[in-house]
Formats: sequence, structure tokens, C-alpha cells
Amino acid sequence: MMNYIVLDLEWNQSAKGKKYTLPGMPFEIIQMGAVKLDNKFDVIDEFDRLVCPQVYPVLHSVCGEVTGITQEMLADGEHFVDTALDFLEWCGQDYIFCTWGSTDLVELQRNLNHYAIEAEFPMPFLFYDVQKLYSLCFLNGKERPALQTAIEQRGIAEKEQYHMALSDARYTAQLMKLLDFEKVRAFYSIDTYLSLIHISEPT
Repeated sequence: MMNYIVLDLEWNQSAKGKKYTLPGMPFEIIQMGAVKLDNKFDVIDEFDRLVCPQVYPVLHSVCGEVTGITQEMLADGEHFVDTALDFLEWCGQDYIFCTWGSTDLVELQRNLNHYAIEAEFPMPFLFYDVQKLYSLCFLNGKERPALQTAIEQRGIAEKEQYHMALSDARYTAQLMKLLDFEKVRAFYSIDTYLSLIHISEPT
């Protein structure tokens, strides 16, 4: 039976500016949060890890302000490799990713590639962009509201801080449960990062 993995990431960037950004790695994951849902969209497990950054070890001031994460907190985080391997194992075998927007899976794959971690993602790599599905169910299908806006629109209790990975994953999972999913089930999104990697590989 397939599960839904509702994923949210927080990431850091070069505190010195774009000039010092590593090619192919503009953002480094510093927090991974995910909620595993069954086919009724009930929560069956959660994943929550802080990651100690290696590429951009100094926390960018904006990242700190937005997330509330501190340099001291990151010092106690795990190495990304350990976190990622645990996460991929935690996901299991039969699942589909669900994210608010389309950027999290791109950054996940960039970070996996940086550390040469092979993830057996399918081709084409399909996922559910819950932000898009929310718009199809409740708005005009074109608007892309912020997560907080959607939570407020649906009158969901705001008990957790936004821009913390597990909290945002939990909020997204609550919104999924409100969707008319049969109406939008066919509206998969296709990850383009994995496709571009394969296209650019020499034959």
C-alpha cells in the first residue's frame, strides 16, 4: 500500500554572497522534516532532523531570521549523509513525495548529488505539489498561496512556528486531508531536475 511522504526542507546559503556559492549547490539543507501518511491521509510516522552544514558552515543571517535556527543548534546537527540515508530508509519502498511548491525535491537532489548519494527515484519522477492541488480545489487553479495563507484560509489552528521543516510538513499534511483528492489525484507534477541530469549525461 502506497504512503504519502510530505516533505519540507530548510536550507542555508553562502553568508558571503552569491559570489562564493558552490556551482550546482546554491543551497545546503540544514533541516529535514517529513510526515508519512497512509492512504486515508492519516499520520503514521514523522521524521525530524537538524543537519550540521559543511559547505556553508556559517548561517546566513536571513536563514536564521526566517527559521529561528541558530548556529549553536546547527553545531549539534547530524552530517547530511547520515540524515539522508536514514531518511531514504524511513521513506520505505512504496511512496510518493508531496511538497508545498516544487523546490524542495530539487534541493534534496542537489544535496544528494553533492555527497554522491544514489537515490532510486523513478523516471519520470512524479510527485504531488500540494500548493498546486490546493489551488485547484479551493482557488482558481492558478494562484500559488503561501503555506501560512492557505492555513489561515482553511481556519486551521496555527499551533506551530512556520519555516521549521517538521512544522511546515505537518501543516501541509493537514491541508492534504482537506482536499477533494479524487478531483486532483491525476494532477501529478514531474520533477525536472532528475530529467535534466539524465539529458545532460554523455551517451
